[in-house]
Amino acid sequence: MSLNNVLVSFVHGYEGLLDIEEDSQLVRPAILNIKDKGESEILSYPFPRNPLDFSLIDNYIKGEPPLENAVNFDKKLPRFGLTGLDEHGEYYYAGSTNGIYEINKSDLSLNKLITHRLMMDLHGIHADEKGLIHILTCKDTIVMSDYDGNITEYFEIDRNLNVFVNNEIMETDWRFISKMHRGSCGNFHFNNVQRIGDKIWLTSRSLNCFILVDTVEKTATIKAMNFCTPALIHDGVIRDDKFYLTSVDGKIFIVEDSYGTEKTSQEAANCMHLYNRDLVAKLIRLDDKKSLGREPNWCRGMALRDDSIFTTIDGRYDTELAFSAIEINHEGEVLNSHKLQWSEVGDADKIRYVTGFDVLVTS
Repeated sequence: MSLNNVLVSFVHGYEGLLDIEEDSQLVRPAILNIKDKGESEILSYPFPRNPLDFSLIDNYIKGEPPLENAVNFDKKLPRFGLTGLDEHGEYYYAGSTNGIYEINKSDLSLNKLITHRLMMDLHGIHADEKGLIHILTCKDTIVMSDYDGNITEYFEIDRNLNVFVNNEIMETDWRFISKMHRGSCGNFHFNNVQRIGDKIWLTSRSLNCFILVDTVEKTATIKAMNFCTPALIHDGVIRDDKFYLTSVDGKIFIVEDSYGTEKTSQEAANCMHLYNRDLVAKLIRLDDKKSLGREPNWCRGMALRDDSIFTTIDGRYDTELAFSAIEINHEGEVLNSHKLQWSEVGDADKIRYVTGFDVLVTS
């Protein structure tokens, strides 16, 4: 059966620099829209890369134009497409390499591209009544802005969990600096970001934990998880005091406070209450026979609807030019799926990979 009422953001990368000279060439596919009866469409949006590109779509730009010291990419363009997804009011919000796209819920058209100098290779994003939050991942920096692209606050977290303002980062237009290596970026490689009250919850791929930031006290603490298997956590959604997390190696974790969990057979030891223990993680393996029956080569993106969990799998570098969005239950059984082949989207001659990034349910 097919998925329904789901938006899937995806990204795609190329072997080298592309020759982008015409306005029409700025438009690239970025969202898979799966409708209520399983029918689907691919949505494309303009993706400026070099400084001049921004002037070509000036009618969409909201925020800061490129700085005078911004330079063209001379080695390899960053990936195209959209990353983290969220929604607020009448709009969906989607991250990209150098901005946050505000998309009309009514027809999925682009309303504006919110952009400023502290945006680079955005991962997860958060949108609420207070504004937008994203991470300048390579600098372990939380950045807050309003919906007009004005930076309202930013602060960095160092390896000792000190929270401070690093004014030097304002001297660089990060939109025109590309990640030039594979693997994690920054000390923590923050991915998912979510504001709950005065706290910001960040997932750290490098440490496989939450970093919890108090925005009033300007302090940061570690929220550890009792993983029973290797993990590379990426995305998350909170519901009913539980966090649902992806691990890019093909696992789903449902995490909750240790005091609210029932004992399992692994926790039958006497005096368990004497142990140091923070968050307890339930594991769903997608390579289990009742799930996919194989290990996917990638897994990221997280959304919930009723008792279903939605994520994307496959599409890692130098593998099949395809990825799938899947719906599973809490036992890991695959209920529905939708596979996207790049041949449905564009020319595969130069493309190196296409992979799903995030998922958002629309009803």
